[in-house]
Amino acid sequence: MLSKIVLASIRLRTMMLVLLVLLFGAGAVAVKKLPIDAMPDVSTIQVSVLTSAKGLSAVEVERTVTIPVENALNGVPGGIELRSVSRGGLSAVTVVFNDATDVWFARQLVLERVRAVERELPASAETPELGPVSSGLGEIFQFVVRSEQHSPMQLRTLLDWEIVPKLRSVPGVIEVNTMGGELKQFQVIVDRARLEAHHMSVQDVIEALRAANVNVGGGYLERREESFTVRGQGMLQNEQDIADVVLRAGADGAPVLVKHVADVEIGAALRYGVITHGGEREAVTGIVMMLLGANSREVVSAVGTRVDEIRGQLPPGVTLDTVYDRADFVGRTIGTVLKNLAEGVLVVTIVLALFLGTLRGALAVVLGIPASMTIALLGMHAFGVTGDLMSLGAIDFGFLVDGPIVMLEAVIAVVAGKKLAGDARARAYAEAAQNVARPVAFAVAIIMLVYVPLLFLEGIEGKMFRPMALTMACALFGALVYSLVFFPAVLVTLVPPASGHGPRWMEWITAYYERNVKRLVAWRWPLVGASAIALVVTGMVFAKSGAEFVPRIFEGDAVVTIRRAPSISLEQALELDFKAEKVLHEFPEVVTTLGMTGRAEVAIDPVGNDNTDILVRLRPPKEWKTADNFDDLSAAFKDAIESKVPGTFVSVSQPIEDRTNEMISGSRADVSIKIVGTDVEELATVADQIGNRMKTIRGSGDVRVERILGQPVISATADRARMAKYGVKVEDAFTVIAAARKGVRVGDIYEDQRKFELRVLNPLREPTAAALGELFVETSNGKSVPLREVVKLTEGDGVSSIRRQDRERTVRVDVNLRGRDLISWVAEAKEVLARDVPLKTGYRVEWGGQFENFERAQARLAILVPVVVAIIFGMLLWMFQNVRLALSVFVMVPLSLIGGMLGLLARGLPFSLSAAVGFIALGGVAVLNGVVLASEVRTRLLARQPLDVAVTSGAVAVVRAVLTTAAVAAFGFMPMALATSAGAEVQRPLATAVIFGMFLGTILTLAVLPGVLRIALAGDRLEGRAADPSRADADPAPAAARSAAR
Repeated sequence: MLSKIVLASIRLRTMMLVLLVLLFGAGAVAVKKLPIDAMPDVSTIQVSVLTSAKGLSAVEVERTVTIPVENALNGVPGGIELRSVSRGGLSAVTVVFNDATDVWFARQLVLERVRAVERELPASAETPELGPVSSGLGEIFQFVVRSEQHSPMQLRTLLDWEIVPKLRSVPGVIEVNTMGGELKQFQVIVDRARLEAHHMSVQDVIEALRAANVNVGGGYLERREESFTVRGQGMLQNEQDIADVVLRAGADGAPVLVKHVADVEIGAALRYGVITHGGEREAVTGIVMMLLGANSREVVSAVGTRVDEIRGQLPPGVTLDTVYDRADFVGRTIGTVLKNLAEGVLVVTIVLALFLGTLRGALAVVLGIPASMTIALLGMHAFGVTGDLMSLGAIDFGFLVDGPIVMLEAVIAVVAGKKLAGDARARAYAEAAQNVARPVAFAVAIIMLVYVPLLFLEGIEGKMFRPMALTMACALFGALVYSLVFFPAVLVTLVPPASGHGPRWMEWITAYYERNVKRLVAWRWPLVGASAIALVVTGMVFAKSGAEFVPRIFEGDAVVTIRRAPSISLEQALELDFKAEKVLHEFPEVVTTLGMTGRAEVAIDPVGNDNTDILVRLRPPKEWKTADNFDDLSAAFKDAIESKVPGTFVSVSQPIEDRTNEMISGSRADVSIKIVGTDVEELATVADQIGNRMKTIRGSGDVRVERILGQPVISATADRARMAKYGVKVEDAFTVIAAARKGVRVGDIYEDQRKFELRVLNPLREPTAAALGELFVETSNGKSVPLREVVKLTEGDGVSSIRRQDRERTVRVDVNLRGRDLISWVAEAKEVLARDVPLKTGYRVEWGGQFENFERAQARLAILVPVVVAIIFGMLLWMFQNVRLALSVFVMVPLSLIGGMLGLLARGLPFSLSAAVGFIALGGVAVLNGVVLASEVRTRLLARQPLDVAVTSGAVAVVRAVLTTAAVAAFGFMPMALATSAGAEVQRPLATAVIFGMFLGTILTLAVLPGVLRIALAGDRLEGRAADPSRADADPAPAAARSAAR
């Protein structure tokens, strides 16, 4: 079948060349339509339920809101994890689903269950809402709106009602979150003295305003042939309308209006967070979030276009400045990938020309790269793979040209030095190409098989490396198609017979090897022993070098997270934020900063005043002066802020890294130590103990203990007996409390399409429990009594937040590492914890973050790799029909890893999944080179050559093939190994393992494998066996080896 395909390609070569050109055209179209991002989205499928319950403490929120919602969502189909955070006034419950669940179906399931539990929630709880359909890569654009001529309230209003609606209409944008400035409200601020003078209460004002702010429908009237709709319009329109609302008749019969007992004004809503910009001023900001699964390149481009349009429509004096643009990071990362790929093509072309001795032949081989990549791009579209650092960044073009190299070598061996033309030339080319058709397919199958384990990885590691494996498999399939369908036609057209003379330097290397190969075979036992010792020693040293999940990718910007005592006020936090940003601006690496403290009025992130995230825009690394790398710069940021801004704890991360870690494990850290138990105080005590011990371990950059205690609380507890005595309703008493600070909402005021809340406020004289007790509440007989007469007022420290996972209370100790690998740090941390921190019965520790991902991937690969190894070994048995030959080839797989391990050690790179991919590729190439040599030896044994002669002459015959295959694989990765731009961190371990492994592995193949074959085949049935032409012709590999090595 394969021979017929090759023959058809040569006979129909004009048509094949036309089809090849069309294929290249399809590739150009596929490139334009391919979704592009910096890295794969590793976020889980999750749905968040956010419930505002103003006035409730963290414990009350947990008991009355979070737990009922958790119970309703427990066991939801497809759900694999349930976690929640309860803070004062806010509950956030997140359900994590398995990856096979459709996100819209998941949201429907959650919504149905939440709606069923709504009636169980307290009256103070608002309707639960679902979080946006986004992911860890969802925050694609952030901006600030500034003006010296407009107030913070005017800027926030402009943002909410003019800018945000225009951005939400961009295709692919799911939400635009806003924060900062002042949220406009219409406020009725009652005056207690004037209320008492008119013998009225706060409740009277609230009830009158609610009754006055209505519209009604009166049906319709018919008059003659027309119908008139009847409606009553009573909606309040402005401050004057509010002030003129009638409360009731006074003692003298005159109406008492709102303006007689209160001041009506436009004010700001109670703030739960602030935005600072540049350490100098407050600002308002918008964060554009992308729909899950959308094409980030298209969405970011559309958002940028819309922002430019909006800038031209802003009022005079207002500016819209970009703070974060995902397009910058995507551009830098994809630029790195494309640069490495382009350099890889150039390097492979040069290497092929040098090793093959024919530029036209090298060009014919290199044409397989765009052909293979076109088919890879089409496959990426079919499988829904995004073009990013992982899917495109690990492709080695050297692997894609192995098939064409074998076929070209076979043709050169047949036609070199012969004067062929016309049909004779075509027949000669066809015969040579047909002989290697099956070995080419075998070679591709081997390399594709080594990537199979990556396809079965789960969780985050699967989302990172499965696209790489799929892309590489599609590219290899494309290489096979090019080799069998197009390359024969290209050969006949482009490469004349006279191109068959190899370079002189290759002849010199072959001659040198021929003079020494007998000596290598004679020293077979020392060489095999030395190789085994080298493998063991290198493996032992490498095992102690540490490991990490994946290398940390520098995104170009930083996120500085500052934690303080839970009791801090918003104003004090704001003052400290300004100081922290000014400290950051002392660094020459910092371009600008944007600080976000607390949460927005409509909260989507359950944090308090004690939390600040500062987005830090950095200059390119080549302009840095303080540090040479991001870890050292992060340490400098941390030390400077903590030394100059007292009462702060600092940790440093990056925008995408920060958000992705939080969505995956609920934590933003490299390692998250979760203490599980029941009592909040005991959890806090254990967390402090663990945090103190973790700080003593080398490599602990940021150790952050979650503070769950210390939130000051003023509690007003209803005194039922005294309420009954005075005739006071609980609702009335607590309405007075609600009006004291945030106000009681009594309706909305509409200004064209804009809507603003109308609230009644009864402000305190001072922020104390005593002042709260001085407020008056109306009794059943129309009189008023101080609030302190009917409630018990206390001040004390309470719980600031309660975190739960799978319906159990937890508290976290988060650690960001600096200057040490993940795995060795966790191993030491576990020993320290087990030795120094005893746990009570019912309490346990769980480890999360990147470490959890690494362990899961390691366990999965421990099962999959042996299975694939067994399959490859079975293929070798099928090919050779000889166990000894198959084992001899297989010995080269572990030996090929020596170079990869030494390379990582030499460059100070720990083992990671990226390096593991490099080792996988090394194993595939080692098998291929071993097959070439062993096949040639087998062929010579079948031809009745003595064992020693067969081994030495066979090894000499394949020198050129082995060196060429190894060279294109190694040099193809050279640009990745040397790259320093964005995203190079992930490519570097992979490329380093392959380059060093190819260099040393090739030497071992030529130096050790002949001796291994001599040992293995001594006394074997192949030795001295008579030649069997029919069997030899049926065996594809010897023909391939002969053709490739001549």
